[in-house]
Amino acid sequence: MFFRLEHSCLYVADLKRTVEFYEKAVGLKEIRRKGSSEIEVVFVGNEESTRQLALIQKVGQTAPYELGDNSTHFALRTDEIEKAKAKHAEMGCIDHEVPEFGVYFIRDPDGYLIEIMPVRK
Repeated sequence: MFFRLEHSCLYVADLKRTVEFYEKAVGLKEIRRKGSSEIEVVFVGNEESTRQLALIQKVGQTAPYELGDNSTHFALRTDEIEKAKAKHAEMGCIDHEVPEFGVYFIRDPDGYLIEIMPVRK
């Protein structure tokens, strides 16, 4: 028996805005879309990873979700950390840096944190 991580999920208030953010900020593009009378789901990803991110908007949801004190995040590696950091600074989405670990965090439109990590050699 094995378990393979397939996707992570975030609930968002504005699916269009969030999909555009993930494409611009970290190159995750829409792979597929599913919907029901209650939710719309967009899976985003790229060729660098087999895992995907599911972005879910409840029908009628327009207000941001209350994230509270939860610092849950996911991490992405990049082979061009300085170029990525400059892009994210220009976008105004850098939340904070952790220089002793060589990483920084960006925040998406719904307030979720994304850790940006360099490829370790």
